[in-house]
Amino acid sequence: MQKSRTRNDSGLPARSMAGFTIIELLVAMALGMVILAGLFRTFKVQHDSYVIQDQVSAMQQNLRAAMHLITRDLQMAGYYTNFDRNNRQLDWNDLDGDSNPSNNTETGRPLIFAVNNASGGDIKGGTDVIVIVKAGSEGHTLTSGEGASGGVIALSSRDLDGDGTADLNNTSKTFGLLVKEDLSFADFFQVDSASGSINPPGGLVENYTSGDTVFRTDIIIYRVRADATHPCLERKNLGNDSGYQVIAENIDYLKFRYQLNDGTWTRNPTGNDARRVRAVEVFLIGRTAFPQRGYSDTSTYTFGSEPTVQNYTPPGNDQRYRRKTMTSVIKTRNIGL
Repeated sequence: MQKSRTRNDSGLPARSMAGFTIIELLVAMALGMVILAGLFRTFKVQHDSYVIQDQVSAMQQNLRAAMHLITRDLQMAGYYTNFDRNNRQLDWNDLDGDSNPSNNTETGRPLIFAVNNASGGDIKGGTDVIVIVKAGSEGHTLTSGEGASGGVIALSSRDLDGDGTADLNNTSKTFGLLVKEDLSFADFFQVDSASGSINPPGGLVENYTSGDTVFRTDIIIYRVRADATHPCLERKNLGNDSGYQVIAENIDYLKFRYQLNDGTWTRNPTGNDARRVRAVEVFLIGRTAFPQRGYSDTSTYTFGSEPTVQNYTPPGNDQRYRRKTMTSVIKTRNIGL
């Protein structure tokens, strides 16, 4: 006798409606996980590459921005202050980052000052600090009744540019410059009285009368701030007490060397050598904002040549960051005129 087959409501044999077995499901799940793992790995590699490239692009932009500002200021170094032919002794207590007053006094022409391998305070150890001196944009031509000689400068107003705000005082805008009308001489001075006449310490070398000019003086400082996570390049203008401002993030290293008028290079143009500077070479190292897992930068970065060569090797955990360098030789337009 022929056996009857069990049929379901659809009229098909029950065997034809059976699902996957456990083994089939496990195999399918395993294959799916392998495919997903491959897709995730591909996505992760592409994502990491995108993040690194984004950071590298930002690093390059930071380097370009920093070099642009340094170049602009260096090209103006000695603007009108070049006509002051005297060495000045100046106490700028935040140049080298320490609290020792004997280390904060700089002596030389009011043009460029260099602090090599600065350390302490908020300055990243081993980096350089540069000070650029120039006449500010606030200037006033002396008129009848105004003048300067010896230790007294008589001005009808300290508002030099007519904007309603005093451009010279003894608290935050303490530096000024007197320039002869024929540009034959200039006197850099510091304000030390709260009101009335301005008394430059040590007195003036020249006499100044109607037709001569008085300026507020810019004293611009560049330094790298010590920050293990995000070191940055800072700029401050002592001439208007602007405070330190971040102009480029993730700048790891800053160095300078100076070419004199005889073609030689020096790292520290002291005294009268400041007036002989004809070019400044700037060396910047930027790094990514965040470390890269599995990456190690053991490179030694070299700047300059003998006898002014300098080397930098990232220490310890700093090796986990990617880096790029930028170097530029900038001619000083106003020094040596």
